[in-house]
Amino acid sequence: MLRELANAGERGAILTVFDFMSDILQAWNEALPRDMKAAAVYGFVPNLFLCQRQLPRAVEAEECLINAVVVCGNEMSRSHKEAILRCVAEVQKNDYCRTLYGNALPAASVGDSALFIFAIKLARFAPWFSKGDTSALKEWGFNDESLLEAVATIALGHMLCTLADGLSPVSDPRLALACSAEFPLVPEPTDWVETQGPYLSFPAEPSEKSPSYIFFRQEYGFLPNLFLVQSVRPDLVEAEARALENLMLPEDHLSRIQKEQILVTLSAANLNTYCFTMGCQVLSVLGALPGESDEIIAGQYLGQLSPQDKTLLDEAVKLGAFVKGSRGRFDRERLRTVGFTEAQIVEAVAVAGLANFLNTLQAGVGVVPDFPPPRTFSPKDLYPSDEKSRPISDATRPEDPDAEIVTCVQSGEIDAFEELVRRHSRRVYGILAGVVGNMDDVQDLTQDVFLKAFEHIGAFQRRSKFSTWLTSIAINTGTQLLRDRKPSESLSESDEDEGFCPRQIQDWAENPERLVAASQRDELVRAAVLRLPEKYRFALLLRDIEQLSTEEAATVLSISIPAMKARLLRGRLMLRESLTPYFVRRARES
Repeated sequence: MLRELANAGERGAILTVFDFMSDILQAWNEALPRDMKAAAVYGFVPNLFLCQRQLPRAVEAEECLINAVVVCGNEMSRSHKEAILRCVAEVQKNDYCRTLYGNALPAASVGDSALFIFAIKLARFAPWFSKGDTSALKEWGFNDESLLEAVATIALGHMLCTLADGLSPVSDPRLALACSAEFPLVPEPTDWVETQGPYLSFPAEPSEKSPSYIFFRQEYGFLPNLFLVQSVRPDLVEAEARALENLMLPEDHLSRIQKEQILVTLSAANLNTYCFTMGCQVLSVLGALPGESDEIIAGQYLGQLSPQDKTLLDEAVKLGAFVKGSRGRFDRERLRTVGFTEAQIVEAVAVAGLANFLNTLQAGVGVVPDFPPPRTFSPKDLYPSDEKSRPISDATRPEDPDAEIVTCVQSGEIDAFEELVRRHSRRVYGILAGVVGNMDDVQDLTQDVFLKAFEHIGAFQRRSKFSTWLTSIAINTGTQLLRDRKPSESLSESDEDEGFCPRQIQDWAENPERLVAASQRDELVRAAVLRLPEKYRFALLLRDIEQLSTEEAATVLSISIPAMKARLLRGRLMLRESLTPYFVRRARES
């Protein structure tokens, strides 16, 4: 009798625990998307996704990427892709992902061995990756589409490892311990081989009616090279656009600027010039302060960011794909102590995973930046100095005479935008005239600038003055037109010491303006300014013609203040040398 009661009590306790666990699982499932693609891929929903139940958008984005990369695609078998994911987990020493793909083993053929050498090189040594690595794989019969599938799979592996590192999910009980697997040994590269990309051929531009094309045109104004080169796989581009839309645009947890800062921080840590450039461009449009990108590179954050955001970036950088362990383990508790909620922390990890996905993807396909990079990473960045970086700016948030009107527009009083157009149309027109030179285009471009400003004013967060933000849009719009017509020169800071040396520096006549009619003088100066290389022309245009402060001009160009000063000095010397023959000759003739 007692035994029966005891057994009944045990059964009751077991049923109670079972009911409790069922309630938890039901609550989790209700918080997640109803069509869980992860269950179809893995046969169940791994804990890696269950622990993100507070962010169903993030889970949906990750599932879309997994489906597009692992399930879809006809050039590489799913077993090969899962073996690559296991390979990345081994490289990253990530126990969770090792178990998740524990049954995936490398094939034994010589061609497969070359594939895994390719995967290990990109997964572990992406900053050294070059066109030669893709050429070696092409010798084994891989075409551009199969190479893209391999690169996307490696990028996905980095994303999953990042999520596991940041979220620390418990092991899935349905999975056995990973069986041992031997992958090829790839030594650390000794040479940094710089090769011009892209490593894959650009297919035809996708249909302007495709959802991804519409998304990129609306959010970025163009289709970035990183996605254009993948047009052979429109489903993959759609999944990547969905991931950006789900993770980067909503602001119910972290702000858009905080998430872009995470992307820029990890891109700098991963030495990825392309994604760093794109992130800086977005931050500039959102109103980032001058020098912020330089601070992110140095990891010093010299007063520009709030203490809370500094802590966020300090922890986010620990999740970098190629700096694993060098800065310690990701510390969620530290983020909690400075006020971040659990949902914000999970979103930060998800954004870090997306950043590592994009960084790895770009390193594998080798596309060049869409904008002149504010910084080009090189071998010297692999071993940064321990010395404290010197401050580059003591700028504070400026007073904005347009602040009240901007507030009205953001509050829905769209008619107030006409006052902003009235105040700034002359400046925008003048900047565009100096950028493109062709006056036939300036009128249309001016309208485009104000249209873009109106469409994105809701995202303007006043980290700079409205006029500075508007000027940045004008510069980008004009530069995009030039790039569409011909390749644009680099505006990066890495080549500031290029070989220009002023030769004609003799004094002009005491009063050269007396010797040249005003109209003729203006035309000479205008033509000489338009002949300057873009980066010096823009510096001269903003600082000397439009009378922006050095800090504002640096913000517009997304460069540091020292670089802005150096660029302005060089531009002035170039302009002086260009005009000297006219003024000196006329002075002698007189």
